[in-house]
Amino acid sequence: MSATDDNTTMSPAVNGRATIACPFCALACDDLSRPVHNTPLSTEQIPCRRAVTGFNTALSNGQAHPQIKGRDCTLDEAVEHARQLLQNARLPVIHGLVGDLQDCRAALHLAACFGGVVDHRSGDTIAEQLSVLQDSGWQITSLGEVRNRADLIVIVANRLDETHPRLQEKLFSANGRLHAEQPAEVVTLADKRVSILGEVRALFHQRPLPDASEDARRLHRKMADARYPVILIGAVDNESTELVLRAASGLVRDLSHERRAALLLLGGDIGSVSAQMVAAWHNGFGIRTAFNRGYPQQDLQRNAAARLLADGEADLMVWVGSLSEQRPPAVEQPTIVIGHPAMAFADQPPEVFLPVSVPGVQRAGFIHRADGLRMVPLTSIVDSGLPGSLDLCRQIAANHFANGVADAD
Repeated sequence: MSATDDNTTMSPAVNGRATIACPFCALACDDLSRPVHNTPLSTEQIPCRRAVTGFNTALSNGQAHPQIKGRDCTLDEAVEHARQLLQNARLPVIHGLVGDLQDCRAALHLAACFGGVVDHRSGDTIAEQLSVLQDSGWQITSLGEVRNRADLIVIVANRLDETHPRLQEKLFSANGRLHAEQPAEVVTLADKRVSILGEVRALFHQRPLPDASEDARRLHRKMADARYPVILIGAVDNESTELVLRAASGLVRDLSHERRAALLLLGGDIGSVSAQMVAAWHNGFGIRTAFNRGYPQQDLQRNAAARLLADGEADLMVWVGSLSEQRPPAVEQPTIVIGHPAMAFADQPPEVFLPVSVPGVQRAGFIHRADGLRMVPLTSIVDSGLPGSLDLCRQIAANHFANGVADAD
């Protein structure tokens, strides 16, 4: 690999110093120092262990080869084999979408061309969020707004240190807030969160509630005194995202009659916001949209990738995941993997493996930040020689277009 500035998206600057953005968590921090050529990164250089792992893994794995059933082959052979599988499939599922804007466009391109269904790895969470948005709407805010204006942040999330390692630094310990002299007070709800939020809502409505928990009464007092409370919702293991979001959005809606209040939704998975944004932009609906009838048709339950694969309705899985070396889930159907060059498959190789360049390291790109309000440019740091996912998917579909099928873009 060699250092290159070719195809490099313009980076922001901090104190006149060019910086790069990190695509390896939903925060998409854009204040990182550019890596020194051939020198492994450390947490001293980049203050985030997740970013260090992501950059180092991509920088040290730029020479992967295409494979058919675990055997190295040429790119043309792998592309042709993938095209034949897609062309013969009754209902391919284009799944994963663990990538940036280009990866999501590539997935939609394949789905539209071959009559498939698109769904993100975290499709269940996205679908539950969409259900609440469609039913009742919500009032959301941005990371910057929370950092600079909120005086009370109620956390409803698990594993924040793991999913968003720099959130503490970015939001809770932020110095130099623009519109507040003191840091926001942070309250974490550890369990019974749906119940507590419901009780707080009842207390604001002065409904009879003799058995309200002390946690609910304490949170009610803090929210009553707050000038701008924000409920931060991230990954909620072992709980229903939809129930948590309905309880929180209802409470925010009630508070907003008398003061400013908002939700901050962190999504929780790499590429989940980009997948929903890009899919909505292309087909008007978002993920879990099928193209097998010649037009886009969304169904949040019926088009769930895991269900289609488990029930045998889908007969081929295409996994798109350029930002994570994590392998796709094991399924009975043949699998095409368009993925991170560091992916290893041990004794269960996919039918076709097509390694692609990693956005933000081996190619330029864009990714949506967790709050969905900013699209962050990603920089190319090294040239691996691997193809980009969109060019590769266009190559797979080339014969389809040559036979008169309209370009999905």
